[in-house]
Amino acid sequence: MSSDYPTPAVRRFRVYAFDPLASTSLDTAVVNDAVIALPWEDPWETPLAIGPSGEYLQVVDYDPASGLFYPPLDPNHPNLLAQDGLPPSELRPQFHQQMVYAVAMKTIRNFERALGRKVLWSDLKGGRDAQAFVPQLRVHPHGLRERNAYYSPEKKALMFGYFKSGGGTSGLPDGWVFTCLSHDIIAHETTHAILDGVHRRFIESTSLDTLAFHEAFADIVALLQHFTMPEVVAQQLAQVRGRLRSRNLLTGLARQFGDATGRAGALREGIDQASAAGPAYADTTEPHARGAFLVAAVFDAFVTIFERRTADLVRLATAQQTALGEELHPDLVKRLTQEAIKAADHVLRICVRSLDYVPPIDIRFGEFLRAMITADADLVPDDPLHYRLAIAEAFRRRGIFPKGCLSLAPDSLMWEAPALHERQFDQTNFADLLNKLDLSSRYRRQEIWEQARANQAVVHAWLNEPDDLTREWDNLLGVTLASDAPATIARSKAGAPVVEVHSVRIARRAGPDGQDVRQLVIEVAQRRRAFFSAQDQAAADAGGGDPKARDFWFRGGSTVLVDLRDGQVRFAIRKRINDERRLEDQRAFLLAAAERDPSRTYFGDRSSGEPFAFLHRG
Repeated sequence: MSSDYPTPAVRRFRVYAFDPLASTSLDTAVVNDAVIALPWEDPWETPLAIGPSGEYLQVVDYDPASGLFYPPLDPNHPNLLAQDGLPPSELRPQFHQQMVYAVAMKTIRNFERALGRKVLWSDLKGGRDAQAFVPQLRVHPHGLRERNAYYSPEKKALMFGYFKSGGGTSGLPDGWVFTCLSHDIIAHETTHAILDGVHRRFIESTSLDTLAFHEAFADIVALLQHFTMPEVVAQQLAQVRGRLRSRNLLTGLARQFGDATGRAGALREGIDQASAAGPAYADTTEPHARGAFLVAAVFDAFVTIFERRTADLVRLATAQQTALGEELHPDLVKRLTQEAIKAADHVLRICVRSLDYVPPIDIRFGEFLRAMITADADLVPDDPLHYRLAIAEAFRRRGIFPKGCLSLAPDSLMWEAPALHERQFDQTNFADLLNKLDLSSRYRRQEIWEQARANQAVVHAWLNEPDDLTREWDNLLGVTLASDAPATIARSKAGAPVVEVHSVRIARRAGPDGQDVRQLVIEVAQRRRAFFSAQDQAAADAGGGDPKARDFWFRGGSTVLVDLRDGQVRFAIRKRINDERRLEDQRAFLLAAAERDPSRTYFGDRSSGEPFAFLHRG
């Protein structure tokens, strides 16, 4: 009987390794036809159906510019299962559907492997801010006819555009370009959606870095995912003779898009010109350009790690009179490929895990550096190849420095663990909280979401229980719960200061030595009415004026990581609500931003629906 047949381990889909342009070159056509292997759906997941439509994604192929619904792909058709899906084709919409689904799902799986939990999309807000579970992100392969692609937080959708080439140097002068056929653009936009689900306040405009972080992080993921395809990596390493510091297909993003829009190469690059004169990180204000410094720092760290991992191979090759300036032996290419894939996977996991080690609001690049160092050390205490030093050096070379550190030594860059008196307070009081939470293992995403919502309510109620430890909680969490808090702090109807519990997440990660690390990640935030005038701020803090008046919201809070093995607080990563220097910095940023671009509103919440575009509309 057919029910006795074993379930396949993986489901394979053919895709472009880069984009259709790479198939027009003899050098890269042979490796541009790639295959993505995804785990076969688990019994508790939604079966993959026509669309494709699965547990995380629903591909809806309506083309509003043409007024057409394209027939959906049936991923379970025997003819497609037998040949790993449709072969790559620009002409067939069903292949477009197949590619966006496969690449987006690969990106999701990479995040889950690093985070140690299932990916959840950001909640759908309803009436009176009621929040609803979003089971599927909608994906529109032909959602707009323009030179762009974006993630819409409001629609919970990925929108991919298509357009006529502007006369590139490599493609057909008036040919059509489909962003849904770019491996990089799909990974980039999917990352925006995942990041929005992890940190919903990162879409607010509070500094130059917060505007740029979403774009930079999405580029980092897209770049490092190049190294998940062994045949592509081997071909490119052989071509550049093992030198990853020279620009090649692995180091650039969206080459077809860049070529079609007149850039004569990749739209963006992972390798910056460190020796070339150009604007410094501190002087760069455009989000994509500023984000490029973070991308270059991470990619530089990856290449340094790759070079350290392969130093012995290079020495052996040189000893055998096969220096890296000559054609490499196939066996050496194979070994270099293995090390490049491993190094890229390690760096990608560090970056993704770092999302649990950053403050929940107002992210800065220097804080992401500290998060990377801490996330790696927390799971992998021993660092014989000096990954953390390579990361710190790459950030230093681009002028990205964190605040509040004694030096750039990795141990100095780590977030500080709570002091002894704080640890004693934390352990005693968090034990009571842990006993109230549901920490059981769940597998269905909706059940995980419901568990998280219930735990958020428990934490919120627990924080608002009256006790004699208000000042201690204020210090630990970076918020203020005291009755004498400034009048600008958001309050309940009863007049007490209120906090938002953004998330309560359970993460289960496996270390390289097989250790099982289970952590509870709690994010707490608070908002405060803020004003452009320091005099108005002081008056409002004292209780004067309209109790609802504000020029913008200022937020504080913390990310608290609790080790579930012993109940101890590992880290409390705070941005205090009463930090007047940070308030002044945000005030100056908003005023300067409005002066640069008066047509754009920076004072509200970007979560109102402004999309994350791969290319700025301007």
